Order: sequence, then structure tokens, then C-alpha cells
Amino acid sequence: IKECFEEAGIPKDMLIRTNNILKPVGAVSYESYAKKSDTISRAVLFCYDLELEHFVPTPVDGEVENFFLWDIETDLLPSMAPDYPDPIKPNCYIVIIDYLMRAGYIDPDAPG
Repeated sequence: IKECFEEAGIPKDMLIRTNNILKPVGAVSYESYAKKSDTISRAVLFCYDLELEHFVPTPVDGEVENFFLWDIETDLLPSMAPDYPDPIKPNCYIVIIDYLMRAGYIDPDAPG
């Protein structure tokens, strides 16, 4: 709940009064290698589904540059093509892919 406010300006009372609006759905993990420092970093991202009706998220703490609303079929799926100009941090894609699989947009058994 704290991160909801810090990252997107979502007030705590909005999450509490709207019963079950914030749903924990799992976690994804990844590791990355930084050649410059010759280090491996590991991270776990805890995933939640959150439906926001009549609320526009606003960056608060500076970690998020902006929010935008994409239609899955016309905006998000084409944005995952290798030649698309990328507005999303690379580590966010694992969360997006997790959601797309859970929602049935991507078949987990599909090659690629």
C-alpha cells in the first residue's frame, strides 16, 4: 500500500475502502549482469493486479517518469517487437509478460 502512494499517488484510503481492489497475484524474479562492475544483481518483483476506475496515477517519488494507458491489442502487444522505440524500463517487461500470460494474451507454451 505504501508503494502504491509513493509510485503512483494512490491514496491508502482508496485502497482500503474499495474492498479487494489490490489483489496479490504472485512474484517474478530475474537477475542481471553489469559488465562495467562485473556484478550480478538479483531481484524479486511482487505482482499485484489493481483496477483503477476514475483515477489517474501520478508519479510522486521520482522513480516513475510517467504513466500511460495502453490498449493491449493495439498498443501493448506491438510495443514488444524488437524494433519498437521503447518507453518502458527493461525490468518491467517481466511483470507485463506475467500479466499477459495470466490474462490469456500470451500462451505460456508458445515458442519465443
